[in-house]
Amino acid sequence: MKRAPVFLFIFLIGSLVFAQQNVSAPPKFALVIGNGAYTNLSRLANPVNDANDVAAALRNLGFNVTVLTNANLDQMMTAVMQFKNRLSVSENAYGLFFYAGHGVQMGGVNYLIPADANIPGENFLRTRSLAVQEVLDEINSAGNELNIVVLDACRDNPFSWGSRSGSRGLAVVAAQPAHSIIVYATSAGSVASDGTGRNGLFTSHFLTNLRTPGLSIQEVFNQTGDAVSRSSNRQQVPAIYSQYFRTAYFGTQPAPVVQPPVTPQPPAATVQPTPAANTTVPAGFVRIQGGTFTMGSPANEPGYISTETQRQVTVSSFSMGVNPVTVGEFRRFVNASRYQTEAERSGGGHVWTGSQWETRADANWRNPYFTQADNHPVVLVTWNEAVQYCNWLSAQEGLTPAYNISGTNVTWNRSANGYRLPTEAEWEYACRAGTTTAYNTGASITTNQANYDRTSYSTTPVGNYAANRYGLHDMHGNVWEWCWDWYGDYPAGAQNDPTGASSGWGRVLRGGSWNLSAAYIRSASRNLSTSPTDRGIDSGFRVVRN
Repeated sequence: MKRAPVFLFIFLIGSLVFAQQNVSAPPKFALVIGNGAYTNLSRLANPVNDANDVAAALRNLGFNVTVLTNANLDQMMTAVMQFKNRLSVSENAYGLFFYAGHGVQMGGVNYLIPADANIPGENFLRTRSLAVQEVLDEINSAGNELNIVVLDACRDNPFSWGSRSGSRGLAVVAAQPAHSIIVYATSAGSVASDGTGRNGLFTSHFLTNLRTPGLSIQEVFNQTGDAVSRSSNRQQVPAIYSQYFRTAYFGTQPAPVVQPPVTPQPPAATVQPTPAANTTVPAGFVRIQGGTFTMGSPANEPGYISTETQRQVTVSSFSMGVNPVTVGEFRRFVNASRYQTEAERSGGGHVWTGSQWETRADANWRNPYFTQADNHPVVLVTWNEAVQYCNWLSAQEGLTPAYNISGTNVTWNRSANGYRLPTEAEWEYACRAGTTTAYNTGASITTNQANYDRTSYSTTPVGNYAANRYGLHDMHGNVWEWCWDWYGDYPAGAQNDPTGASSGWGRVLRGGSWNLSAAYIRSASRNLSTSPTDRGIDSGFRVVRN
């Protein structure tokens, strides 16, 4: 049988150590099993590799790891009982059980298949294989702080005998303990890819994120799921079922962030957007899976300013343009609507003439005083023009416009399914793409990775530099990008889908530009308050949809 693995992550979580707590690291134990050399079933190529690689990653995270390969039922059962006994030593212990190999569900019960199993019919499963629920019950009885069970098992029934109760895919665990997270590598009834290299598709991305410093468990899941979905062209879309709502880490938890004192304010009501009826991702967009991240930057990050104070933020899923809006796209808007920009109506813009900065009356998006083609990001456009473009684009596709515009007064209809500007939180979440460093490229960035530091004194074509892990180009440099939010200090405490200050003088710009140094193109960098009528030769925008 061609291997079609499924990855079921079951996280049994009690009294987790949170990032903000200052406690010593708990003892951590792992039992890792990889069965591939089956004697009576089709052999599997990657389970032993998967198990050994996961074991190595866990050791680097401080786990004391036991590894079994091509194990029989007695070895598996004995190892599980010994694993439970090790966890029982300390109520603070963390435990992780990983299994890769054949698995099957019958009658809603999941079974792990030993390497030497001889199972002539489904009635023998109960006595010749290991039930997942037995594993859960055994280790959960240890009374330790955190248990993690990871199953990488075949989604298609590996047996030749038929079954009235069997079906493709493992079943959801019937007795899932409270405070648990279940993650399937692919949605129910679907086949997970075995990958083309050493590891299965899901495991390869899981290992990448497991090895990334500073990621919380939730971030590991979110980034792994997103990477699997993208790399498979959405043919394999993981499913995450969570009953845990706090933050914990596989490895060493980050140092606590000290928040400056703030004046307590009543929390603003958070309105959740209504999902659009049509959830198809538009051409030129990528779907950003929602999640929780640390917004802002630590005080020791080079370029840090006081308004970048860190906080935990959760954002809902949305779709974002792969590139900033281009000259060609903006031209279609202008030609169709006969719109005249503010720079064209009066005042022009402040531009670099080749020898000095000057305000020129004929400077506008058509003439920024440097050469631009239709595939360059549009510049010299105001925030007001960005929201006008969003509403026009929505109308072209028969969508409900996101904005109600009355002169200079703009309100956001959050239930609309039309195009809009990203919130500042959405923008930073998308820019970081799961990273916690100053840039999505790491702790540093070079002019080979982004257009900044006046290397060309102009924009470059969109997509000229490599995309981040979410598939987005030019999140660092090239042009500043307008966001929805009024500029203001971040409120203290965690927030869900924040939309910025309720009023202000300036709207937020993000991402830095070709005209600025590396400090200004960091993931957390914020333009210090820009009027909605301002336009610059290094300012543009990109759009999103709910």
